[in-house]
Amino acid sequence: MKRLISYFSMFSVKMFLGFWIIAICAIFATRWVSVKFTEMEEVRPIPRGAMHHLKKVNDRLIQTGERHGDKIWRLIDNRDKRVPKEIWLKSVDSHRIASNARKQKAEIKEYILNSQFDHPVVRVFGNSQLLGPIDLEFNDQPYQLFVSRPLHGKDFVGRIHAIPFWLRIVTTLLVTGLLSWLLARLFMRPMNVLKQASEKFGEGELNTRIPQFDQRIDEFGQLGQAFNTMAERIQESVSSQQRLLGDISHELRSPLTRLQLALSLANRVDDRSDEMQRYLQRCETEVARLDDMISQALQLSRLENQLVHMSSEPVNIGNLCGKLVNDYELVLAEKQLQLHSDIAQNLIIEGDAAMLSSAIENLLSNAIRYSPEQAQIQLSCQVNDGFIHIVITDQGQGVEVSQLQQIFKPFYRTSEARDRISGGTGLGLAIASRAIAAHGGDIYAQLASKNKTNPGLQVTIKLPYDATLNS
Repeated sequence: MKRLISYFSMFSVKMFLGFWIIAICAIFATRWVSVKFTEMEEVRPIPRGAMHHLKKVNDRLIQTGERHGDKIWRLIDNRDKRVPKEIWLKSVDSHRIASNARKQKAEIKEYILNSQFDHPVVRVFGNSQLLGPIDLEFNDQPYQLFVSRPLHGKDFVGRIHAIPFWLRIVTTLLVTGLLSWLLARLFMRPMNVLKQASEKFGEGELNTRIPQFDQRIDEFGQLGQAFNTMAERIQESVSSQQRLLGDISHELRSPLTRLQLALSLANRVDDRSDEMQRYLQRCETEVARLDDMISQALQLSRLENQLVHMSSEPVNIGNLCGKLVNDYELVLAEKQLQLHSDIAQNLIIEGDAAMLSSAIENLLSNAIRYSPEQAQIQLSCQVNDGFIHIVITDQGQGVEVSQLQQIFKPFYRTSEARDRISGGTGLGLAIASRAIAAHGGDIYAQLASKNKTNPGLQVTIKLPYDATLNS
């Protein structure tokens, strides 16, 4: 039901149904008006040409009646060639009716029986018309003669009336539906182009433009040109921001190096007090953090500006995860953490080993950093649905559900107090996200449990799996 509601909520479907309903209402309104104005004209005076034809048939029938007398009824019923075609003969006294018409419609017979005529007229019945009556006598008996003849091709309305009512309704619905669908599709084509361009731009392809809209002078053209202008300005702004981040990080390297050298020289002084030694150690710690932050900022800037050369070589993801687990054994033991790993072997993909290792290491180090002592961390690396799933789960404080997508943005912090304690820079997940995206993969986070105190965080990396590389 939800799928049906969402389908009918689409703008294209609404436009199609709107066109269709308007077209059907317009057709039926026009039909109603035309019927109101033409129903009184169904019986109209007989034209001169039709009157001449009626008299000609009348003269021929009189000659036949004079020769055959009462047998004229049988001749008409048997469609004898001696009798004019397509005639209706009515006895004024007995109201008997005979006809040799090919299509003897009941409505015509009823019309002849129940109508009173002062002079010859024309009455339309579907795709034929009835002329008459004209009075004549056989053997002193009064009769009335009617002649039916088909309508010519120019009488389109009459032919339409000849079509069965249900077929007219079905044809109307099909024709208006097809035309409305084509019209809605025509209007939605530029909207779909704009939608696809917006989706690409939202996915990070900032060079997306719609050049074909520059030649349009309608509202869609104005919308497309506005999109191009917006995209150009956003790309310039983001590029400037990325260049600024890279330039500042690069420029900070020189004074930072000199500061590290000064601290190294200060540590060589022999007559240092204990208080001075504590200050120097604190300075070294902060300088190391600053150096790490600048390194990560430079790495992120190069990834976003695509300045990092990504090598393409076979990488065994299972071995990569196993090596990281071994590297962090001492850190895990120091915090009394237990790491449970479930790593499949021989998971080979084409990629950059250093970038992939850095991305996974960032996630693992975050899990260790934010886990309380004696907690458990799980690392899983398996193949599922054509993707390699690398899942790292911790038992830390987790993050708010509303912030699960924000944590992959550069310098985003969920808790300033926690970051000051843990020493985080807010760049690790952003670097991991860019590195995984460069390999055609995806990364996302969710709460590991429903525990309100320490729900934990589960971060999943999805990388495309090529079975041919692992055969």
